[in-house]
Amino acid sequence: MESIYYYVPLFTILGLISQGNCIKCYICSFSPYDKNNRTDKCTEANFQHENVYSTNCKLGCESVIQYDANEEMEQWKRNCLQEGHKLTNDCETEKTPALRLVRCTCDRDLCNISSTITSHFASILSVAITIIWGWNYKV
Repeated sequence: MESIYYYVPLFTILGLISQGNCIKCYICSFSPYDKNNRTDKCTEANFQHENVYSTNCKLGCESVIQYDANEEMEQWKRNCLQEGHKLTNDCETEKTPALRLVRCTCDRDLCNISSTITSHFASILSVAITIIWGWNYKV
């Protein structure tokens, strides 16, 4: 009888592989100046992933935060990566005298959950531990 320990690493690795060539991203926006949208479900402090729409995106995901010249947040947006913007799996800041724009881009499903891009080190580490554990405890 085959041991389940042989299958655990296989299913773990398969679970990390994206299906298809689309990436699922959160879609929301909030501006304190938008009189039609006073419910903030999008900013870092109030993000509610269970109440936010998500869709498939071809280029990746992004989180964009725009601040005015006084460093007051004007808009927070989670979206599909827009044409003309580079996928960096990092955050970049654009600054002009009138505004500061922080754009974080990523290429994993629902990766725009945060305004900072985190490493996938934890996923890789869990796969390695599962494989080692499976090899050490063969039945």
